[in-house]
Amino acid sequence: MFSKPQVTIGDRFTKVGNFHMPVWKVARIYGQSQPPHVHLEKEGSAHDSITVSIPALTDTSLFRRVAAP
Repeated sequence: MFSKPQVTIGDRFTKVGNFHMPVWKVARIYGQSQPPHVHLEKEGSAHDSITVSIPALTDTSLFRRVAAP
């Protein structure tokens, strides 16, 4: 049976790319919108942030999960 990937505050992701990409940490989850979105903050620079949908974040062609340090 198919299950949705879980995304929680504190999870870490990096964009898929050919060179070193920064690590983004889930700071907030917005579940009221459809599809739900997350607010990501760049590790080491909380002033750099992006907002993406959870389906985009869990799409392995766009982002990959990073293990905790």
